[in-house]
Amino acid sequence: MRYVGSKRYSCCGTPPHGFTLVEVLVVIAITGILIAMLLPAVQAAREAARRLQCSNNLKQIELATHNYVTANGVLPNSGWSDPAHGYPTDYSPLAKLLPYCEQASLHHLIDYTVHPGGKFGLGHFGNAAQLRVTAGTVIPIFLCPSDPSESCHDMVSDSVTVSFAGTNYAMNGGDGMGSNTNVAAAIDNGGICWTDARVGFHCITDGTSNTIAFTESLRGHGDTLPATPTPDVQVYRAMPCSAALAEAAESGGLSAILPSLIGWDGKRLTQWLESGLPTGPLMNGRFTPNSPIPDLTTRSARLCAVRSRHPGGVNACFCDGSVRFIPDTIERTAWHALWTRAGGEVSTQ
Repeated sequence: MRYVGSKRYSCCGTPPHGFTLVEVLVVIAITGILIAMLLPAVQAAREAARRLQCSNNLKQIELATHNYVTANGVLPNSGWSDPAHGYPTDYSPLAKLLPYCEQASLHHLIDYTVHPGGKFGLGHFGNAAQLRVTAGTVIPIFLCPSDPSESCHDMVSDSVTVSFAGTNYAMNGGDGMGSNTNVAAAIDNGGICWTDARVGFHCITDGTSNTIAFTESLRGHGDTLPATPTPDVQVYRAMPCSAALAEAAESGGLSAILPSLIGWDGKRLTQWLESGLPTGPLMNGRFTPNSPIPDLTTRSARLCAVRSRHPGGVNACFCDGSVRFIPDTIERTAWHALWTRAGGEVSTQ
């Protein structure tokens, strides 16, 4: 080894050297390729975790439902008729489950005998201030982690702005194939939940393992839009609602009904407290999961498809407590069979 000035050389006289620019660029390129290869796997793992959490939420809701049945003998309904006010006391089935899913403090803020009717600013509809607190409370197990929509939306009721917390889970209001499109009406819809319903497990003659109790769906953005242009039909519902429009869409697709639409409603599942409103957690299964046909709605009338951000299908819990992933490709007749409690169908799903 010898030294020349301040420079150090090996005995062979070869100076040391670092990486060349080409070598650095090659390493960067290889690193980028590896990251690109790993990113889909990471995203898939995260979505699998979100889907599992969604499934666990449904299991907790169904466990609460079974505890409710043990205490009350029947499944929670969408309210009771109230002739004095002309509208039912339509607190949702999720609201009735509050004491069975560790939300007893919220449960005690609700007077279930008094009709809310959206009158959150009027004192003669119970304690309005307490009801507003309840309406705006986010319940974690009521939300699917794969849905990026806002969990709360402000709405105006009687000149009072109220914040409503939404949900991703709705109870079975029938298959949506009859002439009655008001899923929350005091009319047996063939499912397990409607106004004045008193359905026990013994009423589910198709079998509790063959009948949906709750299913997930997507929350809307809380706004309304004009008829054109067409928005994302997974979160916006078309107006108006009628069986004739549904049949036209099923035979001719979305384009067949566009000339008949008067607007789009983005308020699906934007509140969990009331079920009589089209914003509430009660659905039917008229269209197959994640259908390209939009939900249809007019006031309390609705014809629905359950929807999710999980690739390929949706989670649903059944009346026996099981949770299954239902593929988008499910055959329509088999899908409808899961929404009836006593239709006599045989489902292989």
